[in-house]
Amino acid sequence: MPALQSQTMPQSGVGQSFSGHGAPAPMSALELRLLVRLLARDAVGIARCFEAVPDLAEKLAESCNRSGLSVVLLRALEESPLRLALTPHRLERLNEALDHHQQRQQALGLALLSLARLLESNRQPFILLKGPYLASRYYGNLLGREFVDLDLLVPRADRSHACSLLRKAGLQRHSNVLVGEGLTSVFVHAFDFRSEAVNVDLHWDLSRHPSLQLDEEQIWARRASFIVEGRSYNVLSDEHEIIFAALSLLRDIERGRPKPKNLIDLIQIVRATDAELDWDALFSARDGTARPLVNVLGQCLAIAEACDLAPNLAAALDRRARSRVSARSGTADFPLHFRPDRFGLGNKLWAGRVYETNLPAWFLWWAISLPFRLAVHRPPPQRFRHPARRRR
Repeated sequence: MPALQSQTMPQSGVGQSFSGHGAPAPMSALELRLLVRLLARDAVGIARCFEAVPDLAEKLAESCNRSGLSVVLLRALEESPLRLALTPHRLERLNEALDHHQQRQQALGLALLSLARLLESNRQPFILLKGPYLASRYYGNLLGREFVDLDLLVPRADRSHACSLLRKAGLQRHSNVLVGEGLTSVFVHAFDFRSEAVNVDLHWDLSRHPSLQLDEEQIWARRASFIVEGRSYNVLSDEHEIIFAALSLLRDIERGRPKPKNLIDLIQIVRATDAELDWDALFSARDGTARPLVNVLGQCLAIAEACDLAPNLAAALDRRARSRVSARSGTADFPLHFRPDRFGLGNKLWAGRVYETNLPAWFLWWAISLPFRLAVHRPPPQRFRHPARRRR
């Protein structure tokens, strides 16, 4: 297999936050609600948003450009008269982001195909997470949502073997480890691999926390398949897709860095699956995911005012009202930021109570795991960072 470095990756983004490091660009609750209604093609909901802020389209376009949601907005505006509400400059910026995403997607598509062939030829099972699958299924096609890397899940026992295969493909582990990979893997759920062509996050778990007892056999037994660009890939079941997305957002909230893109993703996923899922069964699980799901999904529906878009979920959340953890919300410009603001304490306290554990146990885990998490989640290379941050 040729090394992945031989492919070309676009070198810079157009107003997008590529990195998971640093504070994500903020997006107001009203902007989030407008984007959700645009994606749902809800004319009444769109009009209601504009009654509050007449120039909201310009504000949303600016926020999307900073948050890696430019392509999502551009596709949501297809055949919409709201395109006329944007200045030529704003539309140009959105189209620049789409052009850049098209170039990047070509490189990532070739890399995914090469990696899939390598893993399968070495009998290494994997599940495709996020990125290409998320864009294809929940946003219509690969060009419906920006993504900047590939995420693969392998069985826990295969972590070392999968790491060696990625090195064989020309990728090097970007994540640092403390003491060794084995000990570090106890406290984190993925390592970051990079080459000149592509970034790959290699997961062996959906999340790491002592209160979570996710059944790995169940994850793999219930996996589904989905065709991306004419090729079938293993993907998570709908239930585990929601668990994975909700736990990812919970970690971001805990760090005080909730991403607008992740909230929009969750709304898109629950909209698509609401009619088929047994939410009460999902919220009755005894693997430590029930209370995190109830609280994260409840916050998302409330902020986006999207209960009507997922009525079955909304009804199930009402039946679990006692499991909801209260929080002192920040301003409307910073949804999912809780008070007190200093050191992100409000977010940490909220997350600590959301996990199915007590606060002392949560704090002990947080403190012990912190050095390992800091080592693994290194800042990305300069070329993958937000352009505005590179200029500082």
